[in-house]
Amino acid sequence: MAGAARGLSARLRVVSGLLAERFGRPKLCAHETEPVRNLVLTILSQNTTDSNRDRAYDRLMQRFPTITALAAARPSEVEEAIRVGGLARAKAKSILGALARIRKEQGGYSLDFLREMPLSEARAYLTSFHGVGVKTANILLLFSFGLPAFPVDTHVLRVTKRLGLVPRASTLAKAALSLEPHVGTGEHGPLHLNLIRLGREVCRPRNPLCAECPLLTVCPEGRRNMKGKGRRPTPGPTTLPGVPRRRKNRGHP
Repeated sequence: MAGAARGLSARLRVVSGLLAERFGRPKLCAHETEPVRNLVLTILSQNTTDSNRDRAYDRLMQRFPTITALAAARPSEVEEAIRVGGLARAKAKSILGALARIRKEQGGYSLDFLREMPLSEARAYLTSFHGVGVKTANILLLFSFGLPAFPVDTHVLRVTKRLGLVPRASTLAKAALSLEPHVGTGEHGPLHLNLIRLGREVCRPRNPLCAECPLLTVCPEGRRNMKGKGRRPTPGPTTLPGVPRRRKNRGHP
């Protein structure tokens, strides 16, 4: 087990380094950072595009400029404001329910107490809210508090499955919890953002651009896709540490 853990850590270091060479190291300012507002934003991000998420958030903040005003709004008013983001009724219920509970338990609208909690306990608290899963909790913990949480969205899940870093049957939550302890110190944010960028621009759900991928030399699926296409991978590691090469079938065991 210890050897497998070291192997995964080494493989993630290779991936992180190759992505940084291609995309650089992104700053961690991609999301609203004030914790309660970030909670609202990440709830709005569920099952929608970034542009629709941002439009819904902007409309919500224009109509209810303060968290106090938002918490006092009627569900129908919140639904109307965020409708562009989709699932308006469910998201309005989650947002208003979370704000009501935070005020009841904390005497105000603050999540700053999470900063002092162990990561696992802070995540457990957030995921106890209706409509808040591991991805939403990890985004808040990473971007608002700088904790070493590792959010996994559909792009990150797709890429890490193709790389063989997580099992094919992994869910978003299972992948996040299995990868998180093995991401290098200070790499949780840059690796998360770079994997998303790779998934959007290169490692697409259909017709991935394997020939253009900075991870081709360490991606088993990419190398299989490129067989017979006459393109040699650029020099570099030929496989991720701990990922065995596939042996050719020579007609005998």
